[in-house]
Amino acid sequence: MFPRADLALYNRDGQLIAVVEVKNKLGTSALWAAQLRRNILAHGGLQNAPYFLLMTPDRIYLWKDAGTDPVSVFPTYERVAQDIFSSYFDRSAIEPSEVSSAAFELIVTAWLGNLVRTADKPEDLTSEVSWLVESGLLGALQDGRLEYEVAA
Repeated sequence: MFPRADLALYNRDGQLIAVVEVKNKLGTSALWAAQLRRNILAHGGLQNAPYFLLMTPDRIYLWKDAGTDPVSVFPTYERVAQDIFSSYFDRSAIEPSEVSSAAFELIVTAWLGNLVRTADKPEDLTSEVSWLVESGLLGALQDGRLEYEVAA
C-alpha cells in the first residue's frame, strides 16, 4: 500500500511541484508541523517535490527544498490562514472552529485551484500571498494542475 497525499500540484509541464497535506486541526505550531512532516516521511510518505504544504484552518506551513529525510525541519514559511481563507469561510457560512474535515479540504482545494488558474502578475497580488511569490511556488504553479489523493 502506497502512502497517499491529500493533494498534489503539478506545473504546466506535468512535473510534481508540491505535495499538500490538509489537517483539520486548530492550535498548531511550527514544532507540531515539523514533527508531523517528519512522521509522514518516516512512514514512507511524500515524493521528492520542491514544495510541501501543510494546511490547517488557522495556519499554513510551507517547506521549500527540504528534502525527504525523516528529520524535523521547521517550515520555510508559516502564515495565519485567516488571511487566506476568510473569504472562503465567509461564503460558506462556516467558522474555522466548526468546519468538517471534508469541507476544509474543499476550501483548500478551491484556494489552490485559484492559484493554479490565476493570470495575475506577482506585483498585482495582495500582500497575503507575497510569500508564495517570494518562495517561487506561485510562479511554478501557474497554468499547472491539481490532483486529489494521489500516491505519495
